[in-house]
Amino acid sequence: MSSYYPLFLNLQGEKTLVIGGGQVAERKIRTLLRYGAAVTLVSPEITVGLERLVEQRGVALRRRPFRASDLRGVRLVICATNDEVTNRRAAREAEKRRILLNVVDVPELCRFIVPSVLRRGDLTVAISTGGGSPALAKRVRRELEAHIGPEYTEFLGLLKRVRRVVRRDVSQEAERRAIYGALIDSEALALLRAGRRDAARAVVHEILGQFGIKSSGVGSG
Repeated sequence: MSSYYPLFLNLQGEKTLVIGGGQVAERKIRTLLRYGAAVTLVSPEITVGLERLVEQRGVALRRRPFRASDLRGVRLVICATNDEVTNRRAAREAEKRRILLNVVDVPELCRFIVPSVLRRGDLTVAISTGGGSPALAKRVRRELEAHIGPEYTEFLGLLKRVRRVVRRDVSQEAERRAIYGALIDSEALALLRAGRRDAARAVVHEILGQFGIKSSGVGSG
């Protein structure tokens, strides 16, 4: 089993190819579109849902079997078929061109694997078993969902606003780290979890004040 290097990719505007026209391909394309990828779909037959994505979301459709020429200019490939011949051919052609490719549920053909993902706003937690057991990765994600709730979305938004102010007003990296550490270790997150937003913001403003930082730039939104 290969060892995978964890990495987050910026796919905004990147040309991405999906091979296969079933429900798995539909699910993969919806996710790719959410992250701004420019998706081309290759398949002789596609689901009704994929038809809608082609009509409404700008997915380019080549209604035919996969060809090696489909890889021209592509940065990322997801192969979502149950055709072993197509899967292996796509993997072979992508490898020649050094293009990142994932064959769904066939880790030995993959140059990358897709983790199970938990999202709370801009906070993203990716769980992978290296292709050994996607079901276990999903179970771990469900367990984390019980502990990492929507309060993390609000807390991260608050921290991002704080970071802009700190980077503007504090030049010493050691002092910046001390401020961030104090905020992370404070009760602000617990207060947000309890729905006490004003109290959480008051804690943040107090900590910033202790470091001599005017917190008006942090705002209340």
